[in-house]
Amino acid sequence: MQEGHFSFLPKQERLLNPGEDSYGSMTTKMNGGHTVDVERQSSKSGDVKGSTISAHDVHYSVMVRDKPCGDRRRKDILKNIDCIFKPGMNAILGPTGSGKSSLLDILAGRKDPAGLQGTILIDGAPPPDNFKCMVGYVVQDDVVMGTLTVRENFAFSAALRLPGSISDNERKERVDNVISELGLTECADTKVGTEFIRGVSGGERKRTNIGMELIISPPVLFLDEPTTGLDANTANSVMLLLRRLALRGRTIIFSIHQPRYSIYRLFDTLMMLSLGETVYHGTSKEALDYFKTIGYEIEEHNNPPDFFLDVISGDVNVDVETIHPKHDQEQIHETLVKQFKTSQWNKRLMTEVTPIKEQYDENVRNQAVVRMASVKYQTSFFRQFVLVSGRTIKNLIRNPQTSIMQLFVILVFACIVGGIYWQLDKDCESGIQNRGAFFFIVMNQVFGNLSAVELFIKERAIFIHENVSGFYRVSAYFIAKICCDVLPMRLFPVTIFSVITFFMIGFEMSVEKYFIYLLALFGSSISASGLAFFFSATVQIFAIANLCIALCYVFMMVFSGFLLNIQSIAEWLRWIQWVSIFRLAISALAINELKGQVYTNGTITCGTGEAYLDAQAIAYDTDFDLWKNIMAMFIIAVVFMGLAYVQLRRLKKMK
Repeated sequence: MQEGHFSFLPKQERLLNPGEDSYGSMTTKMNGGHTVDVERQSSKSGDVKGSTISAHDVHYSVMVRDKPCGDRRRKDILKNIDCIFKPGMNAILGPTGSGKSSLLDILAGRKDPAGLQGTILIDGAPPPDNFKCMVGYVVQDDVVMGTLTVRENFAFSAALRLPGSISDNERKERVDNVISELGLTECADTKVGTEFIRGVSGGERKRTNIGMELIISPPVLFLDEPTTGLDANTANSVMLLLRRLALRGRTIIFSIHQPRYSIYRLFDTLMMLSLGETVYHGTSKEALDYFKTIGYEIEEHNNPPDFFLDVISGDVNVDVETIHPKHDQEQIHETLVKQFKTSQWNKRLMTEVTPIKEQYDENVRNQAVVRMASVKYQTSFFRQFVLVSGRTIKNLIRNPQTSIMQLFVILVFACIVGGIYWQLDKDCESGIQNRGAFFFIVMNQVFGNLSAVELFIKERAIFIHENVSGFYRVSAYFIAKICCDVLPMRLFPVTIFSVITFFMIGFEMSVEKYFIYLLALFGSSISASGLAFFFSATVQIFAIANLCIALCYVFMMVFSGFLLNIQSIAEWLRWIQWVSIFRLAISALAINELKGQVYTNGTITCGTGEAYLDAQAIAYDTDFDLWKNIMAMFIIAVVFMGLAYVQLRRLKKMK
């Protein structure tokens, strides 16, 4: 990654201080009292050089199925799009389904190239394959860690995305500058907030999402519906912030649905889409003049964006007394498209777009095309692992509700099992039968790990965004989650459970037997977690993932040997016992406890542990017979975690 492509801010750059009025006399107050000018360009030396993005004859289509069992067909999303976006506020406006989000994703390099045709150029040159890593992209939903403070989130982005040549002091200064630039000084050390933690306001949260991208000072900042979910005042504050950034020279491109006038007047250029085609592309100030030339004049007191959407939808200037029940949307669309293509605004657009494409084509013919340098990860695998691990640990410590509940359940169940099976004796009537405690102990370890299904489902959006944006490798994130979440959150509760139950139940007192007991329980817990981990990485919906895991656990329970004797099962099905966590764990616990045991009725020997093991078809002759069950559980854990990693790699990160 070359610094020139990111236009990194030099260390000595002075960003605007909160409250500083440097753009002229016309100013507007943001939340928190910060002053923002909306008219004049800055002449400060600290301006940022934005890039110019152009799209040439872009066509995008996807395969769809009209009915669940119907034939697949190709549906056009964007058709014959030519556009250019320069430094400033560039809005993409259109009704729902017009293709504005698809165009934004294509420009940002975040759309699956299948079905995409045309040329995207940045400053007249083809972008690198992973162009998405060098630009800022603020998604519609929040993708910041709620348990971290605003400053910690920014520091995480800076530590992973800035080049190694930048010192720690420079990174800290960059974070402080962004905090100041976004007007987040007062809440910089406040947690962003989760469902359990009260955090910053909606506007501050949106600005935090923007700041995560500004850390790298990208040449272009993309935003998908930046005002969604915000009240009118907060939305206005966020857009004023973007205007402030645009006045500093940044290229800001965003999709927006229905802004109010105070937001609309901040736009420099406006592109309007209807059913995937352009119906206007020019300055926002001239949009009303254009529609007036084609016969649409705005009514007094009407909001221009509302008026534009009404025109596109065919609902403009409708007489409420003679309203027609139906209008031809496609005919209106075709008319608007043709009118724009023959307008002077389209001719002006083509005079800007065509030379860029012609120069690019000439360079291609002369083999003089210089593709921008490929963007690579700025940090090593080890540094990524350390930073993601640190964040994972902080997240666990600051959001302990799930962990505390899991520990509480473990303690309660351990005391219940220990109390029910208190100090087992070795008499003939109940000695072996009461060893059925093994089944309930294993069941607790297996079903107690259903919480592992949340690991990826809750963080899926954050993981996808950060991985696509070049924060870290999939492997660094995955191993950090295993080492700092899965393993400790399984080992610690299992250790507590084993200590309570081992001594309360009165199993064979031996240091060796205790550690084998602990290892068997940990093996059952980690293998169950591995299965949950796999479904967490595979399924997006928590309820479906929970159901799939529960079905697997129940199926394994049938082949545990406790509910149904393995020898009574057809031979061609018996192999399933080797993938049953219940069977493996119970076998290991039974061998560890029952081998060599003698059960008496007074002074008369009436049974042995070996006889029970034989009846259950559990091999016990050698030490390997014990350890193969424990090894099999850990192999299951490794296999399912490996599959979870594969699923994360396969996870569709392009829209």
